[in-house]
Amino acid sequence: MNRNLTTKFSITNSKAASVLTLLVLAFVVLTLAQDFLRADLKNTAFYFSESLMFSSFWWLFAPLLFAQYFVVKHKNRVELKVQAALIILPIFLHLFAFPLLVWLLSKVFYYYTYSFQQTFRYTLSENLYLLSLFYSIPVLTLQFFLKKVKRAEPAFETQNKCIENQFISHIIVSDGNRKQSIIVSEILYISATPPYINLHLEGKKYLHNETLKSVSIKLNPHQFVRVHKSTIVNIKIVTSYTSRLNGDYDLKMKNNEQLRVSRNFSTNFKNLFGKTHHLTTK
Repeated sequence: MNRNLTTKFSITNSKAASVLTLLVLAFVVLTLAQDFLRADLKNTAFYFSESLMFSSFWWLFAPLLFAQYFVVKHKNRVELKVQAALIILPIFLHLFAFPLLVWLLSKVFYYYTYSFQQTFRYTLSENLYLLSLFYSIPVLTLQFFLKKVKRAEPAFETQNKCIENQFISHIIVSDGNRKQSIIVSEILYISATPPYINLHLEGKKYLHNETLKSVSIKLNPHQFVRVHKSTIVNIKIVTSYTSRLNGDYDLKMKNNEQLRVSRNFSTNFKNLFGKTHHLTTK
C-alpha cells in the first residue's frame, strides 16, 4: 500500500513539474518574441543571446513554484506563518538569484559583465509586482482547492458508510434444527427455487425462506447483481465471462462454477464487472 501511495505521489509530482516547466518555457518564448518585436518596432538591433540571458528571470519560477507546491501538497496543515514564509521567501530568493545569474552568465559568456547591483535594482523596481503575483496566487489557490478536497473526503467516506449500512451483512438461515448466521459477502450466488431461494457458499448450500426479489433489495448493488430472472451473483467472485454470440453470456467463478447471464441483465452485469475487475472477455 505504501508503495502504491509513493508511486501515486511520484506521478502527481512529475506531472506538476512538467506543467510548471512548460508554462515557464512558454513565458521564455513570449519574452523573446516581445524583445524581437520591440527591437523591430524601434528599428534597433535584436540580440538573441542577451534576450535569452535576461529571460532566465522566468526560468527561476519553475523550481521555486514547485517547492511551494511540494510543501503545500504534502503538509496536512499550513499555518499562517508558514504560508507567509512560502510567499515571501521565494520572492527574496528570486530577487537575489536573478541578478546573480545574469552577472555570472555575462561574466563567463559575454564581453560585457552586467552589474549585480544594477540588475537587482532593475528587478526590484520593474518586476516586484510580478514576483508577488506569481508566488502568492498559486499557493493561495492550491491551498483553497486542497481544503475543499479534504473537507469533501470525510463527507464522501461517511456517505459510503451510510450507504453500506443500508444493506444486510448477515442472513439467518436454518441448518437442520439449528439457526446459523452466514456472512453475505461469502455468498457466491443466490438461485431461486420458488417459493424459496438457495444461498450458495463455498462447498455449502442453504435453503432460505425468502423470494429472490425481496432479498435483492437488501443486498449491496455494488457487490451483488442479477444475471438471470432466477440468479443473483456476487460480482467479486466472478473471474471472467464469455459471449454466446446471441446476446447471452457464460460467467466463470473463482470455484470454476459457470452460470448463465441473460441478455436482459447483461448490461448491468458487464458495467459492474468492469468497475470491479480488470475486464477479461472472450
